[in-house]
Amino acid sequence: MFAPGLPPTNFLPPARDENPLASLAANLNLNKRSLSPPDANSPEAKKQRLHHSMRMLKDEPVPEGYVRFRFNEDCRYPHCGYREHQTHFHCMRQDCGYSFCDKTRFVQHTARHERLDTLMGGDFQQYRANVPCGRAQCAYTSSLGSMQNKASHFHCLKCDFVCTDTNKVVAHRRQHAKLDSIAAAGFQKFTPSQPCGGVQCQHSGKQTHYHCLQCQYAVLGLAQMSAHKYRHMDT
Repeated sequence: MFAPGLPPTNFLPPARDENPLASLAANLNLNKRSLSPPDANSPEAKKQRLHHSMRMLKDEPVPEGYVRFRFNEDCRYPHCGYREHQTHFHCMRQDCGYSFCDKTRFVQHTARHERLDTLMGGDFQQYRANVPCGRAQCAYTSSLGSMQNKASHFHCLKCDFVCTDTNKVVAHRRQHAKLDSIAAAGFQKFTPSQPCGGVQCQHSGKQTHYHCLQCQYAVLGLAQMSAHKYRHMDT
């Protein structure tokens, strides 16, 4: 028998490594370390990301309409900033040649061409800042490849109009559509700066007007065109 509150004389405390609470705490710390996410900025993580990116560049197929050039290959684009020192891609369209090294640009750039093709409607030709348009008189030819000229420009295929604003492309196409309608009605448009050549035309050099291609009768608007057409239908 022993007195209450006092340990027996033969009592030995458990060894430190046999303490169940200490073992539990050690196990919890071990599990915490094993479950914690790896450091994204560690050298090993960076090495794995680089290896993965290089493998993706090497193995993934290039979408149609694009071509890949490796860091030691000459892409032969004279104004390309990645030429012969970085693996990159080029758009193969003759009026483009856009270069990039980020694979996410494939979808973005393809969507850009689809949008511009819709805006141009086959009436314009687009040329990027580093692509020659082949027109010696073009104001943008002299600044080809310069740092000041970073915008694409657009040439109208029906006249000499050129611009860099897609809004002007749409507006100019509307003008041609109107002229096509006027020509289909049998008339020709003349602006104040375009002498019509009519000897007795009171509108020549003064205001926009339209001449009938059959009798040279002059009108000022579409309503008069419609009324004049019936004269020729009756004859």
